[in-house]
Amino acid sequence: SLNDDVSSDSDMHTKYRTQIQEKENYIEQLRGAQTQLEAYSKNLEHMVEERTLEVKRANIMLNAIMNSLGQGFLVFGENGICSDISTKACETILGCVPTGRHISNVLKISKADGETFDMWVKALFAEQLSFESLKELGPAQLDSNDDKHVKLDFFPIRNEVGKVSNIVVVATDQTTEFRARAELEREKKFAQMVIKLVTGKKQFRQFLQAAAETINDLQERVVNAKALDHEALFRTLHTLEGEAGIYSATEIWSAARAAQEVLEPMKRGEQVDERQIRIVLVSHVEKIRQSYDLFLEMNKELFAMAGIGQGDKIEISLGDIEALLLRLRTKGVAPVICDDIANQMLRESVVESLRHYQDVVSQVARRLNKKVNSIQFHGESVKAFVQNYKNLFATFVHAFRNVVDHGIEPSEDREMMGKSPMGQIDVFVLERLRGSAKWLRIEIVDDGQGISVERLRKKFTEKNGIEAASHMTDEAVMQTVFDSGVSTKHEIGEFSGRGIGLNAVKAEARQLGGEAWVESTVGKGTRLIIEVPDLPRAMRKYLAA
Repeated sequence: SLNDDVSSDSDMHTKYRTQIQEKENYIEQLRGAQTQLEAYSKNLEHMVEERTLEVKRANIMLNAIMNSLGQGFLVFGENGICSDISTKACETILGCVPTGRHISNVLKISKADGETFDMWVKALFAEQLSFESLKELGPAQLDSNDDKHVKLDFFPIRNEVGKVSNIVVVATDQTTEFRARAELEREKKFAQMVIKLVTGKKQFRQFLQAAAETINDLQERVVNAKALDHEALFRTLHTLEGEAGIYSATEIWSAARAAQEVLEPMKRGEQVDERQIRIVLVSHVEKIRQSYDLFLEMNKELFAMAGIGQGDKIEISLGDIEALLLRLRTKGVAPVICDDIANQMLRESVVESLRHYQDVVSQVARRLNKKVNSIQFHGESVKAFVQNYKNLFATFVHAFRNVVDHGIEPSEDREMMGKSPMGQIDVFVLERLRGSAKWLRIEIVDDGQGISVERLRKKFTEKNGIEAASHMTDEAVMQTVFDSGVSTKHEIGEFSGRGIGLNAVKAEARQLGGEAWVESTVGKGTRLIIEVPDLPRAMRKYLAA
């Protein structure tokens, strides 16, 4: 019917209008969302700009802070190439802009060390051992020829899984601090030298005289000898080094130590070109002489004030005494009277000639952070013609250094063993009769850890073979401490470890017709014994035949 059709059209119209309204609403919502999205996008751009500006400001601030520290900071990756992250200070400290360079080039690693350095870098990134342990094997300072002292340190940068992805290098110029420490050390050495000069002028004079004679002897043996007696040369240089150290003659000490390094290959039994060794050694002996001359020149005013030099009154006095003895002898005065005058006027206390070794003990103890009482000397009344024994007494520097370095234990170890925390050293000077002849006996005794026969036997076996060692008693093994190249230390240190010190003592004792040996008990201490004849005045022609 007509009414039904009208109603149906009305419903359809209403339906369409509803759909159109819904679509219009949806379109309006989309427009609103688009407007919001556009506003959010603009706001996001603004936020990004602000954050970028903040990061730029932070980077500028960070760079300013890093550059103001005066340290060189740079970063390199696993391929060894440095990134563009570095501080301005790298240019002055390292002498280059690191960006794009290989780290070995930036740190001036030599060609000889290049392969080892590259292996070290690979190990840092592989990190099979801890980074802290591995970095200790790397370069600690920049190898530079321009008198700079640059300390190097390394730090890891790790990725999200904890693997080392980059390494930061921090280079610190410590040249000023190094020079200040060196200057302070020189001033301390000078002060020590002045004290030793004032308190032991005679011993100081003897050192200067003996050093001059030693240098002449070295030159003669190095230049003119058909073959280099490297053992004897090493002993002489080692003794000169020790004596120079006592009297703070740093330049002589350093030159003598450098000369020993030249002889090390021969001492180890390596195949060497002796002709080339001799050429190099001649140069080093000349440097020792120059160092000696420089030492005299730098301190000539001080030595003159102390009365050391050509016009030394004590030297003239001794000459006068010898001349007097000669005149008495030629005038027919009984030899026994000449002997009595010589004994009364020229014999000196042996103990007084050894007291300066207290400085050696104090110095070594201080450097090794050990505690040692002052040396106790016994036998002040024993006298001898000290001049006869000056070379022997000079070698005692090795004995006293060994006592502190090898023998005396650290305080905490001594206390755990029930000992006093302070180590003790005694020196006994005695007279002994062998038939009708008088002998001089010197004992240097410590209460340290003693000498391990087992360790010495092992070293002897390594050097000479099982067969040679199997026939030796413990007492014989004990005496191998005097053999050249034998040391109870595992490595060479500042004061001992070369295995030459006691060898020098024994060689000088035998040169005088005497002997040296040791007695030791593990945990209790060691006794070094030296016995030599009581020699007459060196210029025997003035005395009885």
